[in-house]
Amino acid sequence: MTINVLKLGGGAGVDQAAVLKNLAARIQSGERWILVHGASDAANRLADQVGYPAQILVTPGGHTSRYTDARTIDIFCAAAGSVNQQITAQLAAFGVNAVGLAGPNIIRARRKTAIRAIRAGRPVIVRDDFTGTITGVDAPLLSALLDAGVTPVIAPVAMGGAFERLNVDGDLVAAQVARDLNADTLIILSNVPGLLRDMCDPSTLVSQFSLQELPNYETFAAGRMKKKLLAAQQANTARVILADSRVATPVDSALAGGGTHIVQHEVEAAWRGEATLAEVAYAD
Repeated sequence: MTINVLKLGGGAGVDQAAVLKNLAARIQSGERWILVHGASDAANRLADQVGYPAQILVTPGGHTSRYTDARTIDIFCAAAGSVNQQITAQLAAFGVNAVGLAGPNIIRARRKTAIRAIRAGRPVIVRDDFTGTITGVDAPLLSALLDAGVTPVIAPVAMGGAFERLNVDGDLVAAQVARDLNADTLIILSNVPGLLRDMCDPSTLVSQFSLQELPNYETFAAGRMKKKLLAAQQANTARVILADSRVATPVDSALAGGGTHIVQHEVEAAWRGEATLAEVAYAD
């Protein structure tokens, strides 16, 4: 049976309730889904409450990540666990048999021992960070849960080689899950409409392009969108959809053509009658 993966963003402004209600309806109709969630806004708020505000690292290539020192990993894990429990409870309220997986042993990762970043305009090497590069997930356990009629809800916390907890990117977790379980579709829902040529203008949404065209498209991406494109490259699914959580039925809308669809083959994009990246790039 087909497996789909949904990544629910953890940023401010994401409509969690609308997403979970819509997802629950699809699960109750017989579809099989794995939900991966973020925790960035919850972690930021908790960090402010305890007087240890979050810091962001920016790589020379423009990728952003949370600076996760020894104290921050405690804060992040607490926030991620809380979000995981909230989501699992909400799905249960909608009639879904869901299980929260906030333990780090679901995701395997390799700790990044040296991170190149830009601080105050100067390149630096960060060596005390507890973030990880994902190396795999417990696919047999996730498959067993799905076969038992249980929906897994996964937090972005991984286990490193020294059994340390690591902060890992939720989009990339979802991509790894999709890849390891041979999922058909990966949907990433956040607080933006999708990939935009102009970040300030929703009308510049790119509706669809093929994975082969992705390098031509990376110039449009900034900040968190870079990670979503990287996830699309890694997922190995028939399609990856980057869409908006802030609509009435976010999952239905994404599957019906909303947001940006990144498909495996250009011929599929042409068959669907939607614009490819090259067509969008030269539409002016």
